[in-house]
Amino acid sequence: MTASNRSGYDAAEKKSVNRCSGCRKRVGLTGFRCRCGELFCSDHRYSDRHDCSYDYKAAGREAIARENPVVKAAKIIRV
Repeated sequence: MTASNRSGYDAAEKKSVNRCSGCRKRVGLTGFRCRCGELFCSDHRYSDRHDCSYDYKAAGREAIARENPVVKAAKIIRV
């Protein structure tokens, strides 16, 4: 194997260190995955404690629209 292949193989073998995206603190197994896709410690896990890019309002609107479809009655024909 060449030196470049070995270094690429070694990097794949190493485990990634779980760190908070806000403060870079090591979180290990206690990390919290946010809906924006980032990993946070217990201090930064809430969306108001970090710059969350997830749009909670739009997701709520979509959920309400999906769960409550518009019901429209048929017209009554008068004689």
